[in-house]
Amino acid sequence: MANRVSVPHGIRLVRPAPGLEQFVRYYAQRDAHISDAVVMHPVHARAAPLLEFIFGDRVVFTRADGKPPRTSPRSVVVGMQTRRRGVLHIRGRQDSFVILFQPAGLNLLFGLPPQDFTDQDFDAESVFGPMIAGFHEQLADCSTLEERVSITNRFLLPYAVAAGALDGVSMAANLILRVAGSTCIPILADRTGLSLRQFERRFLQQVGMSPKLFARIARFEATLDRMARFPGSSWTEVAQRFGYYDQMHMVHEFAGFTGETPTNTLRGFESIFQQQMTAIRSRCDSPTNSHNSRFIL
Repeated sequence: MANRVSVPHGIRLVRPAPGLEQFVRYYAQRDAHISDAVVMHPVHARAAPLLEFIFGDRVVFTRADGKPPRTSPRSVVVGMQTRRRGVLHIRGRQDSFVILFQPAGLNLLFGLPPQDFTDQDFDAESVFGPMIAGFHEQLADCSTLEERVSITNRFLLPYAVAAGALDGVSMAANLILRVAGSTCIPILADRTGLSLRQFERRFLQQVGMSPKLFARIARFEATLDRMARFPGSSWTEVAQRFGYYDQMHMVHEFAGFTGETPTNTLRGFESIFQQQMTAIRSRCDSPTNSHNSRFIL
C-alpha cells in the first residue's frame, strides 16, 4: 500500500502580465517525478477559482463525501472552495500548469457564473468547448515555464481588454484578499454605492460566495501563509495578528476549512511548498505581503 510521504513537488509560481493582474492571481507549474510513493495533496478551502492543465500522469481525487474516487481529466476548471473537499493522490511524472484567478476572474473573463462552480470541478473542455483543447495542446508543446506563461498571457489578454475595468464589487473582492479579510463589509458596500443587501447579492453572483465567508477564507489563507514564511511565530501571535477572537476561534476556523488542526494543516502545506519555504527561510527569496504571491492550497 502506498504511504503518505513528503516529496519535493517542484511547484513554481509566476505573476501574470501587468494587464492581467486584476483578473489572475498567478500561474503555477508542478514539475516532479514521484516514484514508489504517493503524495497526498488535500483540497482545502480556497479563495481562488482555477483552471488546470495536466500533461503528465493523471491525478486521482478521493472525495470527502465518500463518493467514488475520480481520475482527473486533461484539463479541469475548479471553483472557489469553502471546505475540505477531498485529497489529490499524486504519483508518477507530474507536469501541470495552473491559472489561479482573482475572485471574480472566471466570471469577468469568460462570463462563467461563479455560483455554479463553488465547491465543484468540471472537465474544462465540457465548459469551454474546443477552444480549451487547442490551448491545452499549445501549452503541452512548450518546453519551459516561461513559454507557457507567455502563451497564457497572450491567450488571456484579449479577454481582459474585452472585460474592461473592474466594477466596485470585483474591486471590493480583490481588496478583501489584499487585507487578508480584515475589513468591514457594510463599509465596503457603502463605498460601492450599494445597500448591504444589494452588495451581498452582487458579491454572491460575481464571486460565488457571501462576502463574509470569502473574508474568512482570505484570513485563513493569510494565516497559513504567515506561519509557513515565518516559522518563529507562534499560533497565538498569528491569531492576534489576523483578528481572531482567540486561538480557539482560529482552531475552529481551520477545522471548518481543512478538517485538520492548524499544526497539521501547516505540516502538509510545508511539504507541498517545500522548495519555496526552504528558499524563503534561508533568505534566498524575499518574503512579501502581496496577496498575489500568497501561497494557497
